[in-house]
Amino acid sequence: MLVDVAPSRPRRLRPRAGYVTIRVTGVMLAVLALGHFATTHVVNDVADTGSSFIAQRWATGLWVTWDAMMLATALLHGAAGLSVLIRDYRSSRRSQGRWIAGVAGGSFVLFLIGAATLMYSALGGR
Repeated sequence: MLVDVAPSRPRRLRPRAGYVTIRVTGVMLAVLALGHFATTHVVNDVADTGSSFIAQRWATGLWVTWDAMMLATALLHGAAGLSVLIRDYRSSRRSQGRWIAGVAGGSFVLFLIGAATLMYSALGGR
């Protein structure tokens, strides 16, 4: 007896990639943000965390990289979360694509502004 089986639809990888991105960036943000909080508020006295503390911290490449990673991870986490919401609430694929492109473009612009500010401050505002 032969059974007529409908061809299976190919799986869409984007929702799974978004799910994994949100989970991985969430763990990364936990480590990065808690490390930032610990060095700023626990290891050092809060009264001593002025502009000279930040200038001294940003004099090393480690902390500039740390803060840039925290910025990039936070923006990626937010953009991935927004893209999941857009896919859930926008019915048209064309509309979804436009909204997601807008979120990606906005996140990229915010990253450029944040990275430029970080580099400008790390170089001593010259």
